[in-house]
Amino acid sequence: MADDRDIKIYVKKPMSETTEFKFITEEIQLHAANGNREKAVALGEALAKVKPEDNVVDLSGFNMTAALLYQIRVLFTFVAEYCIQRKLPAQFLADTASSAMYDYFKANESGYYDNISDGAAFTFYLLALKKGGDVAENIGEEFSKLCNISWQEIIDLGKRIFTQASQYFDGMIDAVTFEEV
Repeated sequence: MADDRDIKIYVKKPMSETTEFKFITEEIQLHAANGNREKAVALGEALAKVKPEDNVVDLSGFNMTAALLYQIRVLFTFVAEYCIQRKLPAQFLADTASSAMYDYFKANESGYYDNISDGAAFTFYLLALKKGGDVAENIGEEFSKLCNISWQEIIDLGKRIFTQASQYFDGMIDAVTFEEV
């Protein structure tokens, strides 16, 4: 049997926890010092305030029941979170904006926050994002299921909400001028 005591395997050493913690701390301090943190908080609060009645999406032609308006709002919240994670330049800023959005809900719309905090609808939407194919179509289909209405018009509404709300929220995010770190 061969003696393999002299064989050395190179393993790249991961960043030590101390070094990683120091790096993250410095990044947070930079974002706080240059005003980015406050901008992310304001952005998150602004995103939280967008509601179906704000005409982000044309909802005419639909009987806007409380249940349908609620599902539209949940989809808005999901799309806002999706855009935050996709568009913000640093994870710290994305986390800050998301936290501010949910903190706004907790403080000002606690019933809504309690309803969405279980994450069930978001799980279905996340699976729709990862499903492949036409993402808007997938989101529309999940929206229809969550509404318990299997009409093509509701699927199309969900698609339109996802597409138009994404554009709207992307515009809100792009309007914030974060300082480079």
